[in-house]
Amino acid sequence: MEYDCFSEMMEEMREIHKMIQKLTSQKCHHLTVEQAKLIFLIAHQQMNQKEIAQKLRITEATLSVRIKRLVDMGLIERKLNEDDKRHYYIILSSQGEAFIDEMKKDFHHVHQIVCKGMTDEDYMAVLNVVKKIKRNLKEEIK
Repeated sequence: MEYDCFSEMMEEMREIHKMIQKLTSQKCHHLTVEQAKLIFLIAHQQMNQKEIAQKLRITEATLSVRIKRLVDMGLIERKLNEDDKRHYYIILSSQGEAFIDEMKKDFHHVHQIVCKGMTDEDYMAVLNVVKKIKRNLKEEIK
């Protein structure tokens, strides 16, 4: 019984993740959640690739792939750091800046769908449980 519930919980979490990815992609102009996070992050402050990778907790190689795709889509640009010509800042393009307000509305819609019927207390309870699971796993993996 105990393992059946655990297996069911893991499957439910996996399915939720997949559905949120799909909904986000549909509502946010076929961007992935990860691409959207990157766009929102650089919309608020100018950073180089290393700083962005640290904030997103990903490798610089993974970030490079995301950046290339968003550059190809015309949403972000690389801007040479005038103080250190070896580095570039990643910034929103003019198309990306026009796009950000629309994305905020789209993300708000996704959030509303995910949280529909939940009280603030429900939301916080789910968040706390997920954080406990994450903490337990991190402690064991170390």
